[in-house]
Amino acid sequence: MTPQRLAFIARKAAANPAHALGRLREEVERAARRPWTHVYPVLVGDRRLLRDTGASSIETLWQELADAPFFLRPANRDQWVTAFHQRYPAARAEVVAAADRVLRHEFDLLGSGSVTLGTPLPWHEDFKTHRTWPLQYSPNIEFSELDRPTDVKVPWELSRCQHFGVLGQAYWLTGDERYAQEYVDQVSDWIDRNPWGQGVNWICAMDVALRAANWIWGFYFFAGSRACADVRFRGRLLRSLYLHGEWVATHLEKGPVNGNHYLTDGAGLVFLGTFFKRTAKGRGWLDQGRAIVLDEMMVQVTEDGVDFEASTAYHRLVLELFLTAYQLLRIHGESIPAGQWQRFERMFEFVEAYVKPDGLAPLVGDADDGRVQILGRQRIGDHRYLLSTAAALFSRGDFKRAAGQFWEESFWMLGPDAATMFDAVPLPAAPARSVAFPDGGYCVLRRDDTHVFIDCANVGMRGIGGHGHNDILSFELVLGGVPLVTDCGAYLYTASREWRNRFRSTAFHSTIQVDGEEVNRFIGPDALWQLHNDATPSDVSYHHEPGRDWFQGSHVGYLRLASPVHVTRAVALAASQVMVGITDTIGGGGAHLLEWRFPLDAEVRAECQGADVRLVRGDAERWLLPLDLPDEATWSLEPGWVSASYGVRRETTVLTLRRRVELPHRMTYLFTTERQSGADRRAAAAVLFAS
Repeated sequence: MTPQRLAFIARKAAANPAHALGRLREEVERAARRPWTHVYPVLVGDRRLLRDTGASSIETLWQELADAPFFLRPANRDQWVTAFHQRYPAARAEVVAAADRVLRHEFDLLGSGSVTLGTPLPWHEDFKTHRTWPLQYSPNIEFSELDRPTDVKVPWELSRCQHFGVLGQAYWLTGDERYAQEYVDQVSDWIDRNPWGQGVNWICAMDVALRAANWIWGFYFFAGSRACADVRFRGRLLRSLYLHGEWVATHLEKGPVNGNHYLTDGAGLVFLGTFFKRTAKGRGWLDQGRAIVLDEMMVQVTEDGVDFEASTAYHRLVLELFLTAYQLLRIHGESIPAGQWQRFERMFEFVEAYVKPDGLAPLVGDADDGRVQILGRQRIGDHRYLLSTAAALFSRGDFKRAAGQFWEESFWMLGPDAATMFDAVPLPAAPARSVAFPDGGYCVLRRDDTHVFIDCANVGMRGIGGHGHNDILSFELVLGGVPLVTDCGAYLYTASREWRNRFRSTAFHSTIQVDGEEVNRFIGPDALWQLHNDATPSDVSYHHEPGRDWFQGSHVGYLRLASPVHVTRAVALAASQVMVGITDTIGGGGAHLLEWRFPLDAEVRAECQGADVRLVRGDAERWLLPLDLPDEATWSLEPGWVSASYGVRRETTVLTLRRRVELPHRMTYLFTTERQSGADRRAAAAVLFAS
């Protein structure tokens, strides 16, 4: 164990002795396993693989695996390609163009922009900063370098090999062997330069699991190709996948509170276990993975279907993990208990609610563009492909309506028969209604093309923080089809502790800040995934009534102040006009500095006209209209940032109001399509907030 690791454990011991003891035990176990990384790969040769599988030869084993159940099978290629061309006549050229970029080693990963990486690929390098990690025993590698702008996620992302999906699609659609040869070349090069347990790409079992999943997708796309006919390559690929299974099974990312890493480990074991289920180890991996993905559904997902990590992007990732694992289990005849299946369906109900009229998800909580496999070319923030898959799985017309089409992702996941099933699902006659998720902590008010996503959730991972932000009582707003108020996204993780903490701070969200304090205190500048659990929600309610839908919620984050403050926000959606009203009630006593901030969509221009604010996006005009705001209280237009995907930030305007007032205090304001007189505003607010 290195001195650096000992120092790290010592720091943890000062904060949490019990947890540090567990970490020390893990370190001892990992040190003991280090010699095994040189021995075990030698033991797993072709003879061992054939003995364990009972196959007579590598060629026989390869064919038996190619014929085994999976999402797609080489034998069905002609049928699938014909159906794909009929349904998506313009897609072939786009798929081929994307695959050709992979052939040229052009990648756009984690905010890099389009970069040509050359040959061989930089498997161990953050090519954005040119930091290369050493080829040594992976548990001993220090990868979180908070004093440097390096990002270990960059080599991890490249090594997930999620580009194998588009290579496989291009091969199926064209029969061009170049795509299969690229798969062979990249896998061979990766194996050569990433010995088992050595280097940065074996540090995180989650990434090992995702890489294995994408290699297996590649196997089923390319199994019948000439490029994969070489028996030496076949043996190397199968042995490496076997070693991937051993690594994941013995390096599970289990902790005091398990999150998406542990779930990904389980999903990876389902992939590897079904692939090698004729072996004793494979059956063990399958049983282990199945137990994880079943148990964690009831642990990580609330009863109303919301992932507990307080992030819409991670809800998508976790849902993909359950979707992929559950479907693969069902393909192999493994049943999913009714309780898990029902909660799984509710996860899609949350997606159906939070997806905005333009198909994009709110930028709530962390986001690192994480996926299981990438089978389509939609925008990173567009989650509607999940709903077309769900429409076919559950025969739900509301899912079909929100999906808008049977997306290519769904085609490659479920096949042509599911596309036919999707077409047969009838659309609902009733419009989509507002809906609350009280266990998850969110509410969506919606009507026609107006959509308000309201966050009143606990800090992520049951009070740890995790991927949650200081965003309680914040909201995203689309008014009459025009995106106005946005959340900020996440931007970066370890590459910049400063930007990481800014993007998860109270000041970056559309909530109310009191006396410049965080709603949940930061534990420290280096505690990038922890927050104090101060701002627990209280008095939360949702009502659907004639004339309005409305939400009300409070939090206790500022009761800790010397002069305690209680914050309540009510949001109402009008039934008869395009209008959203908000009333903020700040309870307590004494004078306090209150700050309202509304980060605007990056395409919105704001113009203050007295106390009113004109909001323009393209040719559309909207208004923010306060009620009875004193003349001395004026809005300011301040610079801010929004990150729609990892590593990318865009400057925007933050509409800000600062007032030092005596508490209690109340402020009401309307978002509308037209500027109204004071009397009309008060009349509208009286209807929206009538008790």
